[in-house]
Order: sequence, then C-alpha cells, then structure tokens
Amino acid sequence: MLVRGAEPNVSTSDNLIGSGVSVRADNVVFMADHSVVLALPALIPAFVIVGVVLYVVAKDRRAERDENAENAGDANDTSSTPTEDDENR
Repeated sequence: MLVRGAEPNVSTSDNLIGSGVSVRADNVVFMADHSVVLALPALIPAFVIVGVVLYVVAKDRRAERDENAENAGDANDTSSTPTEDDENR
C-alpha cells in the first residue's frame, strides 16, 4: 500500500509483522481510521439508546419532583379538610 506523499523504504530489519516494508510518510493526512468507520453501525444505535434513557430519567425525575411539591402543598394546607381530631372536639 502506497500513500500519496510517502516513500517506500524496503527493509527486512523492521518488525512489521512479516511485511518487510515500512512506509515513511511526510505531510500525510489520514482522513479516517477503518476501525472507527466499522464501529459506527454499533455506536450510533448505542448513542440513541443512551439519549432515550436519559430523556426518560429526566422526565421521571421532573414528574416525581412535581408530585412531591404537590403533596407538600397538600400537607401544609389542612384548613380545607377536617381531620378526626377536629370532628371529636
């Protein structure tokens, strides 16, 4: 494999897993790594799932906070509903 702007340097002393060829590249820009491109089909659905889970958790916490605020307001407002102690007096 030759890369534009690279000069092949054939050498058997380099330990490149049996290829015997090393490439010296000057001014080469790698646009993407193959492992990243191959991982995209697995990463995109994973990010979507994480986003959905975070949305559901945030919605649930908001509902719980609103419910707790409503219950706290009801506990402080006892003038409208008589209790057993009020009826026995």
